[in-house]
Amino acid sequence: MTPPLRVGIHYGGTEDSVPPVDLARAAEERGLDSIFVPEHSHIPSVRHTPFPGGGEVPERYFGLWDPLVSLSFVAASTSLTVGTCTALPGGHDPISYAKAVATLDVLSGGRLVLGVGFGWNDDEFEDHGFDPRDKYAVVEEKISLMKALWTEDEAAYEGNHVRLSPSRVRPKPAQHPHPPVLLGCRSGRVGFRRIARWADGWIPMGHNVVDRLEDDLKRLAEEWERMGRDPADIRVTVLQAPRPDLADVLDRFRGMPVERVIVDVPTAGEHVVFPALDEIARAAQ
Repeated sequence: MTPPLRVGIHYGGTEDSVPPVDLARAAEERGLDSIFVPEHSHIPSVRHTPFPGGGEVPERYFGLWDPLVSLSFVAASTSLTVGTCTALPGGHDPISYAKAVATLDVLSGGRLVLGVGFGWNDDEFEDHGFDPRDKYAVVEEKISLMKALWTEDEAAYEGNHVRLSPSRVRPKPAQHPHPPVLLGCRSGRVGFRRIARWADGWIPMGHNVVDRLEDDLKRLAEEWERMGRDPADIRVTVLQAPRPDLADVLDRFRGMPVERVIVDVPTAGEHVVFPALDEIARAAQ
C-alpha cells in the first residue's frame, strides 16, 4: 500500500519575516507535516555568477537563517519533520558539519531530512576555499566523509580535496544508517547517476515540475536499478510553488512515487504567511 502523500512547507525566512518557530507552530496546528529551509552562507557583493532566476538576487537571500540552528529551535518546539532544501555542504567543514547534522538528528528524535545541493553561486563556493571548477567533486567527497563519520566507529577518509585521519566521533545519527540525503539537482542522466550512486533520493529542481515529473521518475528508477538498488527505496520530495489549482496538483503527485511535497511560502509577516498556510492546508485535505 502506498503511504499517504506528506505535505509541508518551504520557507526562506529572515529576521524581517515570521520567526521560524512561530511559523512551524502555525503549520503544525493546520495539520502540515514538515518545514524545510534553504541555505546561503553569504552572497558576495561582487559576483561573476548570474542568478538562475534572472535579474537581481532576491533580498531574502542576504538574510536567510542558518538552517541547522533554526531547525533545532523548530524541532524543540514542534513535532514536525525538519529538513533542508537545500543545504550547501560545499560551504562547510565536513567534520564539524557531520557532527552538527548528527546532533540535530538525535535531539529531534530522527526527524531530519538532509536535502543537499551543489549551489548555483560559484563566488560563494570559492570564498570557502575551493576552486569552483572542482565544486562537484568537492561536495561529493565531503558527503562521503560525512557518511563515514555517521556510520563507522573509527572513520577515515582520503580524497583529492578533503581528508580525515582515523577518528572516533559521536553522536551517531538517530536514523540508520544516517538521515536521508536527498540531492537537489536538474533532471537528466548526469544528475540521476549521481543520485543513484550516493544519494537516498531526489529533490527536483524547479517549483512547478508536475507535468514532467512522472517521466523523470521513470528515468531515475532506471539509473537506480543500474546501480543495483531497488527503485522502491527512492525518496522524492518535491518543491512546489503556490498556485490556484494546488489541490489538483497534489492529487496528481499522489499518483506518483512522491513521498512529500513542500509548498513555498512567502518571506513576509503573519498577515501574508498565515493565510497562505490556510490555503495549503485546505489543498492538502
